[in-house]
Amino acid sequence: MEYYNKDVIKDLDHIIKGKYFDDWFKIVKPFLLNDELQRRKLFKHHSGRLWDHITEVSYYSYLLAKIKHADEYVAAVAGLLHDFYPKAYKYTKELDELDHNYVTDVIKIQMPHKMHAFTHGKAAAINARKHFGDVIDEKIYSSIVTHMFPLTPRPPKYQEGWIVQYIDKYLSIGLINRIRYKLDRDEKK
Repeated sequence: MEYYNKDVIKDLDHIIKGKYFDDWFKIVKPFLLNDELQRRKLFKHHSGRLWDHITEVSYYSYLLAKIKHADEYVAAVAGLLHDFYPKAYKYTKELDELDHNYVTDVIKIQMPHKMHAFTHGKAAAINARKHFGDVIDEKIYSSIVTHMFPLTPRPPKYQEGWIVQYIDKYLSIGLINRIRYKLDRDEKK
């Protein structure tokens, strides 16, 4: 099962490569080359791949940080790692074949306070520190932990956290609207 690609630029076709793409790519390339992060190509996220979602959140967070004169590096990295949780919450055969430990949480029935939406921010931040160590400073860590506000009680502390939280919600709502539109269209056929 092939998921790792040294030429990660080929795995970013879903991103519109505008004027600042190269600047963003210089920041995130070392992260994108990480084997553990590349495994997110096998994780599902809503109706697509987690890889596509996190790279989009990273890119658009970077662009919004540029506009808002926030720390572009923090926004790009926090956006990329905001859903870097260690275990999948949706089953994929490829992931199960790669390593069954990734899908152990899929089968568990969870109490609402332990559900993915409420817990994955902190799990992602811990996982980011595990795999990227000192690069994950307080601003990045906090931005990852709080990106699910208001589902989690603590709001973002930093402007970059608000940016990642906003872009994540904006892209997810856009995806939900596209799915709803497609379902409505299919129903009318």
